[in-house]
Amino acid sequence: MTTIAISEKYDAKFRNLCFDEFAYYYSKIFDTEITLTDDMNTANIVILGQLKSYNNDPLMSCNDAIDIHIDRGCGSIAGNSQVATLIALYRYFHELGTRFLRPGRDNEVVPHLGSQALDKVKVDIHERASYKHRGVCIEGADSLEIISDFISWLPKVGFNTFFIQFENPYPFLKRWYEHEYNPYIPKEEFSEDIASRMSKTIDELMQVRGIVHHRVGHGWTGEVLGYSSKFGWESGVTLPEEKKPLVALRNGKRELYDGAPILTSLDFANPEVIDRMVDVVVDYATRRRDVDYLHVWLSDARNNICECDDCKKTTVSDQYVEFLNKLDEKLTQQGLETKICFLLYHELLFPPEKERIKNPERFTMMFAPITRTFERSYEDVDYEHCLKPIPQYVRNHVVLPNSLEENLAYLFAWKKVFSGDSFVYDYPLGRAHYGDLGYMAIARTIWKDIRQLEKLGLNGYISCQELRASYPHNLPNYVMARMLWDNTGNYDELVQEYCEAAYGSSWRDVVSYLQDLSTFSSCDYFNAIGKRHNPELSQRYAVAKHVAQEFVDYLRKGLSQSAQCHDSVQLHQWEILDAHRRYVIAISQALCHLAGGEEKLAQRDWEETLDYIRSHEFEALAEFDVYRVIEVAKNYAGFALMDECK
Repeated sequence: MTTIAISEKYDAKFRNLCFDEFAYYYSKIFDTEITLTDDMNTANIVILGQLKSYNNDPLMSCNDAIDIHIDRGCGSIAGNSQVATLIALYRYFHELGTRFLRPGRDNEVVPHLGSQALDKVKVDIHERASYKHRGVCIEGADSLEIISDFISWLPKVGFNTFFIQFENPYPFLKRWYEHEYNPYIPKEEFSEDIASRMSKTIDELMQVRGIVHHRVGHGWTGEVLGYSSKFGWESGVTLPEEKKPLVALRNGKRELYDGAPILTSLDFANPEVIDRMVDVVVDYATRRRDVDYLHVWLSDARNNICECDDCKKTTVSDQYVEFLNKLDEKLTQQGLETKICFLLYHELLFPPEKERIKNPERFTMMFAPITRTFERSYEDVDYEHCLKPIPQYVRNHVVLPNSLEENLAYLFAWKKVFSGDSFVYDYPLGRAHYGDLGYMAIARTIWKDIRQLEKLGLNGYISCQELRASYPHNLPNYVMARMLWDNTGNYDELVQEYCEAAYGSSWRDVVSYLQDLSTFSSCDYFNAIGKRHNPELSQRYAVAKHVAQEFVDYLRKGLSQSAQCHDSVQLHQWEILDAHRRYVIAISQALCHLAGGEEKLAQRDWEETLDYIRSHEFEALAEFDVYRVIEVAKNYAGFALMDECK
């Protein structure tokens, strides 16, 4: 029997979570009964509320750090924050051979060492995370179970942050429960009230784990006009006459942009606008003191900036900084310590010409290069070009850059006027990954990108992405998490660590197959970067289809071996690989015709692909966001959704 004691520094919910998680893995690995005691002096293992080794090291108070000393079943586990302590607990089991491949208990490889191994195991780790900000922002279509499993998985691989866009995750829940874009699945009961209750459950999951809580983002401009941010990208609403003076003047008119409050800019020369927006944000921060980082962004559209005479006298970035300074003053008056994340995105990529942030300690700068290529990484950049002057800002005629050099030039221009805390808000698993049929190219790009963050002067990375972005595997997420914790990680070693656990002795064959699929596909093409007619790429997609067709014998062997070994985790990974192979055959044929200029054939093949992914959605429920791939295919790749054309 092993006894465990947990520091009274933590509340009862966290103590219970730690005990339950420790007991679950420890008993499975060592066949040993676990009991909880209040006596720290008699316990075999103690979970401490502070680091023993680094209490006097100021560096350890900046980023998460862990301290693990366990020898022959006795010792301690500690972190310098609540989530770091949980990360340390899971890290101990990782060192024993546990692999957290995907969200959900059913996707974890837990070794069985037996009680005799207790006297042989020694784990001694003292580490500090490479970056402060390490997390994911919700996108796509998500059920409560999907979100819950994902949040539970975050600290298991070293993430510490989750970002819920808007007032609550209503838009993402609605997409799932109403099964948007999938007429094969009946709509489920859903409402604002249901979303609100689910949101509270999600908040509690984050709070008990000590997950760093980011929230809102876009939507404040709509809030000023009286529209709740919880509805996300809703459109088709009418702007009352009395609100029109608050809205940006464009082409001689003041109206909602495409009928959507979230896309609508405001007239920041109107003093009522800034006052209202400050009050709206402060009111929210007062009510939601559980939010660690409140994201305060402007509209989610570009080239829609106010053209009134007063606004033309300055830039939108100068107006934004003026607003941020007033927001800081009001938050300070209210005694609120909430951190504010401000955004470099669309027009806001251009730094302010005159205004400067007065209290940098309040703010964290978020660089969001949404139109960047993922065919290259930050490691591949010619940094001399990044130091060149950025283009002159021309109101409502902004062309966003695709190249990394151009994107980084904006970041470096901003860094000349703001030197405070910052991170990159990137999109490798938001759209681009659908173009990488093997998920290996995007995994390597993530690995290379994260290695360069220090060079870019950035202290972390939040991925704006679907939570179900692991089709056919979760290596990109796994690499992201492990590299954000330790940016010296070796890519080939991470690939082996993950794939050997997922696929067993045949993992090298699987990796070779997946790399071929990545070689003969393109992140950028599916993400609307580059010409739609590309004969060379058309030939590559034809090869990708052939590669998938030829892999069938390997699949049968892998499925058979996993079944014979009664390894349910590996069997599930092979089953996903099998379903994905059929998807690759369908989508690569459609992309082959699209890139080859045969649009009618491409649309025919896309309709067949649609039928396959819709009818088989529940087979890859936790891995593949069918809603989102359809949305990206029609809005970016170039396919039509005939359901909307009827």
